[in-house]
Amino acid sequence: MACVLHRSSGDPVPLPPELRLTEEQISLLHREGQVRRVATGEVLFREGDRGYDFIVILSGRVAIVDHQAKTERELATGGHGQFVAELSLLTGERLFTTAVVTEPGEVLAVPVDRLHAVISQDQGLGQWIIRTMFARREWLMAMQTGPRIVGSRSSPQTRRLLEFAARNRLPHVWLDTDSDPEAKVVLAHHHTPLSQTPVVVMRGGELLRQPSTAELARAAGIGSGPAAAKTYDVAIIGAGPAGLAAAVYGASEGLCTALVDALAVGGQIGTTSRLENYLGFPVGISGDEFAQRAYIQALRFGASIVLPATATGLSGDATAQLIQFDTGDTITARSVIIATGVTYRKIDATGLDRLAGLGVFYSPLGVDDEIHPGDPVVIVGGGNSAGQAAIWLAGRGHPVIMALRGADLAESMSRYLIGRIAGRPDIEVRYHTEVRELVGSRWLERVEVENVATGTRETVRAAALVILVGAEPHTDWLAARVMLDEAGYIVTGSALGPGTRYQSARTGRYRDPYLLETSVPGVFAAGDVRSGSVKRAAAAVGEGSIAVRFVSEYLGRRAGFATTAG
Repeated sequence: MACVLHRSSGDPVPLPPELRLTEEQISLLHREGQVRRVATGEVLFREGDRGYDFIVILSGRVAIVDHQAKTERELATGGHGQFVAELSLLTGERLFTTAVVTEPGEVLAVPVDRLHAVISQDQGLGQWIIRTMFARREWLMAMQTGPRIVGSRSSPQTRRLLEFAARNRLPHVWLDTDSDPEAKVVLAHHHTPLSQTPVVVMRGGELLRQPSTAELARAAGIGSGPAAAKTYDVAIIGAGPAGLAAAVYGASEGLCTALVDALAVGGQIGTTSRLENYLGFPVGISGDEFAQRAYIQALRFGASIVLPATATGLSGDATAQLIQFDTGDTITARSVIIATGVTYRKIDATGLDRLAGLGVFYSPLGVDDEIHPGDPVVIVGGGNSAGQAAIWLAGRGHPVIMALRGADLAESMSRYLIGRIAGRPDIEVRYHTEVRELVGSRWLERVEVENVATGTRETVRAAALVILVGAEPHTDWLAARVMLDEAGYIVTGSALGPGTRYQSARTGRYRDPYLLETSVPGVFAAGDVRSGSVKRAAAAVGEGSIAVRFVSEYLGRRAGFATTAG
């Protein structure tokens, strides 16, 4: 894939910088692949396919194209020393493009399982391949490849599909039936009335009418459903930093591992624009790349990724636990790690999901790094956290508007903060005010607010919207099964009480609960969902890895000597 791209307008756009494979690297790949001659017009892979080989062009040229409404669009061409692959090769998603030979020559085809062997042997080559794949995924998203989602911006179901696509880094095109004339053309072509929207037109031709996120996931090849009649060694519920770490360590130690999430890998960290203080990344890393790298790592070690599925119940005995999901599926596992994290409460505003991670924040800490000095900020909330955020951001030079539903800050904010806010002319408090709509193309630009007492609306400039209306743990489904604290977080270890003792099903001996073990033996909690946890990404990763050690001990295996169970 290489030299020059062509948008539908025909204007050339250079690819992100990339080097050709060296002869030494090609030689290493030679040992794992097969060389074959290719003729002009030969299709190496086709959009909609569910798998393909890692292809290195040895001679000749290959074009990358896509098709929409019987129109072919050439996106890029590549020649000697370049490889033809992107992130879907490692994640298992269906292909968004087609590769066609335009000049005859030879290619080297390396099966994906053998590519993993190469990556293990040569870390430098592996890092370069993965970085290039990430860059190409960004390019595919910018080029508007992938499925087309056709639906109204006012439809909750459309917004759910768009959020799912964005959070899973699925390249897609959104056609708004309220404003985009092309939406009507697509619906007419597929003989679909407006009443049956939203629809998703998949690469490969399938049409999904009013699909659930699970149906879109299956069609796009994102994640999978639970394996039938299989008992896992450990089921990890929640794919944030704690869950991803647990999946990587569990699978790498040979535990038969399932990782389940309701929406996408990464959890809240997946919406973070940039992690600047995570150990080992001196220039930072974006939250979605952090999540995707961990996702690929878990897949590489053999973890089963189940997406999307929301846990709704937990039951079982000393031998196994049964987890129920909103999809109707169940998972049976000998142990469970709950890493469901917390959900920041959202507001009901048009454009919120579309601009998630693009100017919408649930903490003030990353705001100043993402916007320019002097850019205005709107804060939703009237508690202490909102007051502290307003003072901190104003101190950094940002004019602040606080949108408060109530009539008085004293209802929810400490007096000392109210006094400090009153003394700052760069903080404006608007009472009886709610945010109705977020506006922006590639980043938040404006916010429409309404005074609910008078019904009047106004549009104000905003480079960031900070929503501080509280957070809550994902534990409703556990209330009747696992001990929770008064705020709904999971109680573990010594906090269960000094008299808590568990009897081993293997030896009959009694023991104290493990550090991260819940009130149900063999069920553990890690990360933000755990009572008393440190709400930091690094701490969550640490707890996820520690939880796997306790799982190994609970199952009667020393960590590092586990054997895969079927």
